[in-house]
Amino acid sequence: MSVAQPALTVAPPVRLKPQRSVGLIIVYALTAAALLLLTVYPMVWLLIGSLSDRDGGYSVANYIELHDKFGAGGVLINSWVFAFGAAAAATITGVLLAVLVARTDVPLKKLARFSAILAFVSPPWLTAMAYVYIASPNAGLVNQLFDQIVGIKPFDIQSMSGMIFVTALFLYSFVFLTVEAALSSVDGSFEEAARVAGARPLRVIRTVTLPLVTPAIVSATAFSIIIAWGLFAVPAILGMPARIYVFSTQLYLFLSSFPPRLELAAAMGVTFVATALVVGMLVWVVQRRRQSNSFAVVIGKGARAAAVPLRRWRPVAALFIVLLSLLSVIGPYLVVLWMSLNTRWFGNASLAGLSLANFDYVVRQYFAFWQISGNTLRIAAMEVVIVLLVATAVSYFTRRTKLRGRFLLQGAAMYTLLVPSVAFLTAVMWAWIGAPIALYGGLTLIAMTQAARSLPIATRNIGDGFGQIDRSLEEAARICGAGRLRTLATVTLPLLRPVLLAAFTVVFLSALRDLNTPLFLGGGSTKSMTLSVLIFQFWSETRIGEAAALTIILLSVTLAIFLPLSRTFSRGY
Repeated sequence: MSVAQPALTVAPPVRLKPQRSVGLIIVYALTAAALLLLTVYPMVWLLIGSLSDRDGGYSVANYIELHDKFGAGGVLINSWVFAFGAAAAATITGVLLAVLVARTDVPLKKLARFSAILAFVSPPWLTAMAYVYIASPNAGLVNQLFDQIVGIKPFDIQSMSGMIFVTALFLYSFVFLTVEAALSSVDGSFEEAARVAGARPLRVIRTVTLPLVTPAIVSATAFSIIIAWGLFAVPAILGMPARIYVFSTQLYLFLSSFPPRLELAAAMGVTFVATALVVGMLVWVVQRRRQSNSFAVVIGKGARAAAVPLRRWRPVAALFIVLLSLLSVIGPYLVVLWMSLNTRWFGNASLAGLSLANFDYVVRQYFAFWQISGNTLRIAAMEVVIVLLVATAVSYFTRRTKLRGRFLLQGAAMYTLLVPSVAFLTAVMWAWIGAPIALYGGLTLIAMTQAARSLPIATRNIGDGFGQIDRSLEEAARICGAGRLRTLATVTLPLLRPVLLAAFTVVFLSALRDLNTPLFLGGGSTKSMTLSVLIFQFWSETRIGEAAALTIILLSVTLAIFLPLSRTFSRGY
């Protein structure tokens, strides 16, 4: 007797949603908390501080007082003239140099690139100190020489034009590096087609080459304006003695007065953040209009553009490179070295006064030199750790996950690019000066603030690095059984090593030369002072030789770190 078997029913396949690991969610939440603490929280306090009055209420009285008592309109105009003038001069110089190096047969290309890189990594106050020694209106060596020969002193570096000139010698390097990189990636067949059609070299550059890299030029110019707005060293060294005040120096006066006028500093900070956002919006509009009419200029088999022969203009172009290198790097380096070895009066040019006494004093006799040097390195190390961890996490979540809110993380990491540095420092002061956690005046807060300022560049570079890695490599590891963390550690991060090393170099060197953050947030104590602040303190006390000696020491440390790393990159690490 047979028993009927029950029919087997096959259930339809069930699609399982991909499970997100608990660890990933925890890291995502920690990254969001870190960004909230580093970049968002201070800016909320900047707005609150700008509206706070002395009675504990809120009003717009601070903005009215800024305009009525402190001539904020004049400071605003000075800041615009200074920032736009320096950015314009830097853009013209940097774009011209980039075109010469990338598109012509100009000689001395290695000198042009190396000088631009040195100008980029050198502290801005080095150039300012050198030109004060050379071209100050009364005691400058060149003015003294002209006075003895023709009876006039023609140069006045302590003026608005002097501030623009010195700042442009620092900013042109950023424009050059950005535009040259863009020119190197553009397909040269477009320019070759214009030449075949009969266009002359100058017309090809004007109508084809420059329009192709307009987005890079616009971005570099806008970034130069933001840097100039937040620059303190050059306006302090060159402008304050002549009573020319810009945004950063006026903020410094508010914060160094007794009692400090934090509420006025916050109101001025909000004003300039709004100004910076206007510039950012204009850049976005220009780029969006260009994108609507854009076309591909980088292709897989792009041709390299032939070098345009300069013929009789070749010596003129070479002279331009030599002169720019002398004005921006070689001359300032030599002058500051001379100042560091000089123990006599300011304008002395005699060999009889040269010795190592200034170096002996700052290294062996100054009581806090080693402590301050250690502070500088510790801040730089902490900043690098914070930046690399947060920027890598943000880039990973943006490029490798579909978590909700990941682009908000990217925005929180990138927006400080548009905020002038001294405005952000004012925000940090408002956020932490009265907090129950005693961070103000400590190394940790300085490192956190510098990290917030460095996050945009690191996040963009590391994000581009993720974009260049084929996902199939990571998928192969996952198929072999590796988890997300193991795949990241054994596949992704090793491939990102060159990008991470580049980010480390930029962040560490910027930390060594940063003056604004430790000056505004250090509280004046040697426990949190850095070499850059000590240099500014010596200069303010007219201890020129000691300031120059410390500058040479800091520059030597910077080059000792940078040059080996630059050789690593040049070998195709």
